[in-house]
Amino acid sequence: MDADWERLLRKSLASVAEPEEKLNESIIYQLKERSQTNYKYRKGLSAGLLAAVLLLVLSVSAYAATQLFSAQLVVEHLGDQMLADAFESKDAIQINQTKASGDYRFTLHGLVSGAGLSKFHRKDVYPDRTYAVVSISTQDGRPMPSTHDPEYGKAPFFVTPLIKGLKPWQFNIASMKGAYSETVIDGVMYRLIECDQVEMFADKGVYLAISGTTFYSIKAFSYDENTGEIHAREDYPGAAVLFDLPLDVTKADPAKAEAYLKTLLRSSSSQSHVEEEEWVNWMKDLRAKIRNGETIGETIPQSIKEVTYDNSGNITYTYDSWNLTTSPEDLFEEGEIGFSDRRLPISGGSDDIYRALLLHRDENGVITGRIVSLDQGYPQ
Repeated sequence: MDADWERLLRKSLASVAEPEEKLNESIIYQLKERSQTNYKYRKGLSAGLLAAVLLLVLSVSAYAATQLFSAQLVVEHLGDQMLADAFESKDAIQINQTKASGDYRFTLHGLVSGAGLSKFHRKDVYPDRTYAVVSISTQDGRPMPSTHDPEYGKAPFFVTPLIKGLKPWQFNIASMKGAYSETVIDGVMYRLIECDQVEMFADKGVYLAISGTTFYSIKAFSYDENTGEIHAREDYPGAAVLFDLPLDVTKADPAKAEAYLKTLLRSSSSQSHVEEEEWVNWMKDLRAKIRNGETIGETIPQSIKEVTYDNSGNITYTYDSWNLTTSPEDLFEEGEIGFSDRRLPISGGSDDIYRALLLHRDENGVITGRIVSLDQGYPQ
């Protein structure tokens, strides 16, 4: 079974290249809103091209406390007594381990999944799910912003399980149908996360990673292709910690894990195909508007610059982080004037604004470039 497992992992993770950090940072990972009393099992999150979605933070009245709340109390305050009881069951794992990194202290309070949820099964609490509670506080004792504070949410945190041997930027809380709820009590932020259960991977090893980023970051963590191990980078200036989850290896289920991976990969492949088709149609629409002389967005005035030429006759346009070098023949037919729709570099998405580089040739043959903030972004 181990040999089959390893072959599956190698096949499913055929790509050996880590994602560019710019791509990672463009993926804003905020999970869908959750009700205080009705936790819903959702399937709408994709690791391929994550769209930004709304997060509703749960607020509860402050409790006078001199120490951190337990996982059971946190969940109880979030309004789910049945799940709170599960965190106090014999199958729940009490951890209460704290690590400091950057400006913060992170505590993993505990988790429950699989058998620990079986007797609590109902339509919105699933035995095939894992639930974990973490808390975040500052190292200097300053309180975390309350949910009503304008500063709340400006410091992002990404909390996710990571599985040894699986590429962390592909397999994390996003691809594992994850969600979370959050509250701040007496200056401490508490987060309840949930995702597909991880006990089936117990024989391979599972981490819980926390970083001060919006998604998994290769600047914060390193992944060893040979061993499958993940490490928090010591030279990372922000916050990044890893907790080894003390899962019971007797609850591992390699066969179930293989089937789960296959389902996950099929879902990812199907979603990628849909997203690719949507992207192609979106680009076709933009090019059609350019050919018809329609405006596709607002031009950034300072970006309007005449291109330069190199010794080979190629043109170069440079503005801010934009840099394009290409042959004029790739953009315009002989004698053609106006805007070119042949090359349409697009960037953006992390701030919900997409930008395009447009090249224009006038009747005198002068080519200028400009950056346009598009009126309509990629359909999320």
